[in-house]
Amino acid sequence: MATALATGLLSGIWTYIAPLFGMLIWAGFAGCTTFFAVGTGRWRALATATITNVTGVACGMVILVLASAADFSAGMAILSGIVTTIMVLLGSVKPMNYTPGIFVGAFSAFASGGDWFVITISLLCGVLLGFFSAELGMKFAELYRKLVPGKALAGDEEKKAKALR
Repeated sequence: MATALATGLLSGIWTYIAPLFGMLIWAGFAGCTTFFAVGTGRWRALATATITNVTGVACGMVILVLASAADFSAGMAILSGIVTTIMVLLGSVKPMNYTPGIFVGAFSAFASGGDWFVITISLLCGVLLGFFSAELGMKFAELYRKLVPGKALAGDEEKKAKALR
């Protein structure tokens, strides 16, 4: 419950401020999703989500740039197949060992029309959104324990908080 409240609060703030700074709201949520999907340890999740999203953007940009230079109609399909194979192989190498994060970065590069700078910053802000949501959730849980001593947190909130530490 505490993490849900923290994530809701910070997501509302993100939705408001992202456009003010020229960032893409949806890409921030993609980065946040990557953070939470990694699912293990707050610092590890932060590092893995960051590295895999940036790697994915780079892979997506390679496809876009090379396909635009290709002088044949199947260029995008062939390059996409080759780079996708590389993306999956990269997913087995530490610290990039989270293939879905690489794919999130790549599809975000496509969806942004190749605006690598804006998409990278938006994704990284989203990763931070996830990180700070988890951190604030733990603070909310601590506050709840102090305000309501002896009362257990609803669901598996305690287990989630410990897993993120």
